[in-house]
Amino acid sequence: MDHSLPGACGYITENDEDTIVYTGDLRFHGRKPELTNEFVKEAQKSQPTVLITEGTRIDSHTNVSEADIENKAIEKINNSKGLVVVNYPVRDLDRLITFFNVAKNTDRKLVVSLKQAYILNLFSGLGYPEIDDVMVYQPRKGWGLVGEDNYVCQEDEWLCTLDIDPQHAMRDYKTWEREYLDWDNTLNYKDLQEQPDDYIFRCDFFELKELIDIKPEEGLYIKSSTEPFDDQMEINEKKVEKWLKLFNLPLSTGFHASGHANGIELLNMIREISPEQVYPIHTIHKEMFSVLNDDNIDVVYPKLKHL
Repeated sequence: MDHSLPGACGYITENDEDTIVYTGDLRFHGRKPELTNEFVKEAQKSQPTVLITEGTRIDSHTNVSEADIENKAIEKINNSKGLVVVNYPVRDLDRLITFFNVAKNTDRKLVVSLKQAYILNLFSGLGYPEIDDVMVYQPRKGWGLVGEDNYVCQEDEWLCTLDIDPQHAMRDYKTWEREYLDWDNTLNYKDLQEQPDDYIFRCDFFELKELIDIKPEEGLYIKSSTEPFDDQMEINEKKVEKWLKLFNLPLSTGFHASGHANGIELLNMIREISPEQVYPIHTIHKEMFSVLNDDNIDVVYPKLKHL
């Protein structure tokens, strides 16, 4: 299926009595709409008795595409100076492509975390940027063994990081992270300090502490993730605002494309598949599916709380 995360799937299953179709999360406005369209065709051919469908955006009639985000971000960054910091979900590789393209079109390079470098390595050759195409950020970690003029105390002796055995410094990182530390495209906070106009730095909520080392003097923070929808996310949003105020980074919003189809698309999909019954899940507006009763599709509401 076309979704914001690679590998999202829908399922068609049958037994002696029923053919059941489960959509999983899907959209038609992403980079690979043909995947979702093909699923809808196969689901319709199966003549299902039951369709279990997501309904995250059943109350919405519009979409924002990755191309929309790309064009908006290029315009915004071209009118900005300093380090551009962007927050998008670490597993959203479609969004990574978007800001990879933005970086190329604004004469910058996209800087990703060790975790996203690991994910790119897993998806090598599948149409996403290769690791060599981006820059990989090396954080200082616990011992702070990164940088040219830093000191660390080891065995009651203060040592310059330049004098420490590189293999010893490696022990500051998890085993899977070490593979990415000695590549030509690895950089650290010093590089972002010295040449901030050259980079777009992907930095999520858990990586904001890196700004303590980077100390941006000017720049921009682009939020490219969903709006908060629970109490903890609201709390985290307030924390982000305080971090940005501390480092004088203006917040720019409106750069998110949903991984879910809108209401018009969902209803048209259900009518095309034409099941006997439809079970809406993953929604807080299940009552909006009731219009399908006019199409002789029985809407069944699962007696489960929305989580």
